[in-house]
Amino acid sequence: MTEEGLKRNFWYADWSFPIFVGIMAAAVFAGTHMYYVYGVGAFNEVSIVAMLKAGMDGGSYGADVMMGAGNAAGRFLGPLLILSACTASIPIGMGSVLGALIFYIWRKPIAGGAILGAMIFGAIFPIAL
Repeated sequence: MTEEGLKRNFWYADWSFPIFVGIMAAAVFAGTHMYYVYGVGAFNEVSIVAMLKAGMDGGSYGADVMMGAGNAAGRFLGPLLILSACTASIPIGMGSVLGALIFYIWRKPIAGGAILGAMIFGAIFPIAL
């Protein structure tokens, strides 16, 4: 098929994207409604379902569940943040590594240390990116 033919094809057309997004949003809404009414059918992540269940049971909306989920996800984001900072520049990378190391020694999530270290070293040793 030619490139011109692909542009007219439904699966590759720009105008089909809002239709896909609308269908996916309707599916998530329907699944959440089914979970709320019947107790089955939630399509969201475990933390979102736990928050919904806590809100249904006690009305507190489960803020503690979301904080726990954020801390658990932060463990996995730390190394990715360090790698991303190292690709930006040497000072930013060194700052992220040192910040993560300090937060690791303090037994805090290293993602916060990587972000703060990269920001501090990036401000002290600015390099045009």
